[in-house]
Amino acid sequence: MQIEVFRVSRKSSVLPVAVVLAGLALAGCEHPDGMALIAASATAAARTTPQPDAGPTAEPTTATTTPDTTPATPAATTSAPAPATTTTTAAPRTEPAKAPQTRAVPPAPASTTPTRTEVESAEARVVELTNGERAAHGCPALAADDRLATAARAHSADMAANNYFDHVSQDGRSFVDRVKAAGYPAPGAENIAAGQRTAEAVVKGWMDSPGHRANILNCKLKALGVGMARGGSYGIYWTQNFGW
Repeated sequence: MQIEVFRVSRKSSVLPVAVVLAGLALAGCEHPDGMALIAASATAAARTTPQPDAGPTAEPTTATTTPDTTPATPAATTSAPAPATTTTTAAPRTEPAKAPQTRAVPPAPASTTPTRTEVESAEARVVELTNGERAAHGCPALAADDRLATAARAHSADMAANNYFDHVSQDGRSFVDRVKAAGYPAPGAENIAAGQRTAEAVVKGWMDSPGHRANILNCKLKALGVGMARGGSYGIYWTQNFGW
């Protein structure tokens, strides 16, 4: 695990101060318990069982005829018998029973609240824990700032992708350059770390380091952005960018 600190005051030019705590060699050594750099995730697929069609069925209806068996009455005035007549009466027609009509219920609208990713949740947790430490030491909370977060995420992603660990980017830019390029006009300080698997672990590591602790507990700082990225030799990289 490595952590570094960098901060700048309003009155002076950028002064890098590098602090490397309990650095893990990039190869050829065992990691301390609880600091493994490989994380695995699993997803479970939900099984759905199709339901049989339980729709109602209707019995068929049949029309019937009934012959009239009343004997014919001979005519009184003629010698020839009257012709027999047969009447056919149809039973009342019955319509098939109609299934009760049901009104379709429209589906509930999908939630418009975006779901946080694992990375976004970890970054938000670092902001929360940092403000918890500040509150415990009498400092006001830092406002989460998207511009500072953009700079922090970009630096963590760059370190992970290019497998280095430094406040200075490989193109020579300092954190002041990166923060200003993201649109924040008053960069204040930067903390970085690598190898810690949780927000709790990285904040504890920073608080256990005098230089990083000084940045977190600087009551004059106003805003904070956090970036986390996976990759590189350490597996995970963290950046805190503070603003005046």
